[in-house]
Amino acid sequence: MSNTYGLDFLRTEHTLNEYGEQKQEVVQSSAPVPLPAQTGDELAAEVAHKPDLEKQFDVIHFLQKHRSAGCLAPSVIYERTGIDLIEDESVAHMLQHNPKIRVEQVPDPENPSLMIATYAYQAKYNHVRDRTTLLAQINRCKNGVPRRDLDDAYDGVEEHLDALITAGDVLAINNTEDKDKILFPRGEAFLVEMDGIVGVPEEETKESIEPQPQPNLATGNPGQVVSSMNPPPAKRKRDVFVLNVDVDPRSQIRRGEAFQVGGQWFRVSSAVREGSLKDQPVRAQAPLSVVSLADLPKRNEQDGYIRSLNDKSLPCDGSLNSSAMGNVKKAKEARERLFKLAHGRTSGVISQLLGSHAHASNPNTLAASFGTATVTSRKRPNKSTAMNSARKQDAQKAQQAASDPYLSLYSHARRHGCTMDVRQMYLATRTEVPVGEAELKRLMVENKLLEPGEKMRRPRLQKKSNVDNDGKPKKRRYYERKNQRMTNTHLDGTEIGAVLRRATEKQKQGEAVGDGGM
Repeated sequence: MSNTYGLDFLRTEHTLNEYGEQKQEVVQSSAPVPLPAQTGDELAAEVAHKPDLEKQFDVIHFLQKHRSAGCLAPSVIYERTGIDLIEDESVAHMLQHNPKIRVEQVPDPENPSLMIATYAYQAKYNHVRDRTTLLAQINRCKNGVPRRDLDDAYDGVEEHLDALITAGDVLAINNTEDKDKILFPRGEAFLVEMDGIVGVPEEETKESIEPQPQPNLATGNPGQVVSSMNPPPAKRKRDVFVLNVDVDPRSQIRRGEAFQVGGQWFRVSSAVREGSLKDQPVRAQAPLSVVSLADLPKRNEQDGYIRSLNDKSLPCDGSLNSSAMGNVKKAKEARERLFKLAHGRTSGVISQLLGSHAHASNPNTLAASFGTATVTSRKRPNKSTAMNSARKQDAQKAQQAASDPYLSLYSHARRHGCTMDVRQMYLATRTEVPVGEAELKRLMVENKLLEPGEKMRRPRLQKKSNVDNDGKPKKRRYYERKNQRMTNTHLDGTEIGAVLRRATEKQKQGEAVGDGGM
């Protein structure tokens, strides 16, 4: 329990469990309530004329603002709001029956034999405390959950909800009746890589500049340099909002759609004025869906987007964080290292690993193929042991460089669903797809894929009994009885014994012997 308000006797080390041992509980860190600018008596004089409902609203608003502090005593509430819940029993009664307020009885610090009521704000989903539990709660609501039911879960929940909608981790739909958003679980996402290697502009990758010698103005000696203990402030790194690409992204993604770079999700910038996303007009705001079937209104192009989307740049609606920038930088270093090792190698795998176009091959398979790629050389092959060991070491280095996870994860941007050009190609040709077997047969005959009198369904293949599933002849298995031995040993070396031995061999091979006694 928090010890911010003088409840020393309720400290964790003073609380024992049922076995008489100290409880080992993980207590949520409580943020101290800031001191008010006015005293409790001055605030009480200001709120004395307010009705009980307005006083209840002031207390609820105060508790919601300081929800991380836990349950607060009436004295703390009085000092910050001027409302005395001990004297004003009607307001206290309203709070105790309010579903948004949690009331706990604790001993009075001045008189531990008495119990006093402490008050804390209680959200509808009080178990939601971070982004992980927030996403889990939305995934449990198969029929959707209103956003307003989650807006008061914890401090910073609004930023996390916006991030989940931007990344497409949840589905958001506008409810026009109550002007709210309904959040639904998305399920498993379908992500594809976009063509083009992404990179950060060179001037943006420098986090700081070299400190330049500054003249010491205090001594009046221009030649004297400021001590290293007091260096000049380094240049602040500018935020990165535009990425470099080597393939035109305009045929793959629209403004307002979601994409991922370096593990961080963005929307293609649609801002027409400086400021935050909420400062943009409604027509220039990104849609709730991560995929759009139409471009944004033409009015935005007339006003002019503040960040250009062209064949060499991909604008973001937010700045890259340090983690995403580090991932992109490591991916660039991995490509440079792989390019040095790929010198002289001839293989189609190299074009996939170092090319600008996206591919769906398995990274581990490509790494193994790249390690065994042949090296073109005009020299005669040398079969010496030293040369073979050197080649093995080069192959191991190449395979290790090609299997770098940063190379496959952060070289290309990713998006939800297929790219825009593939979607347009499907929408333009879906009317040509036959809807019935008769039309399909006609098209197959026209394209010489089927003879005019041939049936579309081929007869079912008859499975042969003497072949296995792969079509190979079955191997006949021979079985021999356990502990079987020859008993007529006195016939060995005779003609009758030879006939019996040949009959036994035939029986082992599964052949019929004799006429069955007829």
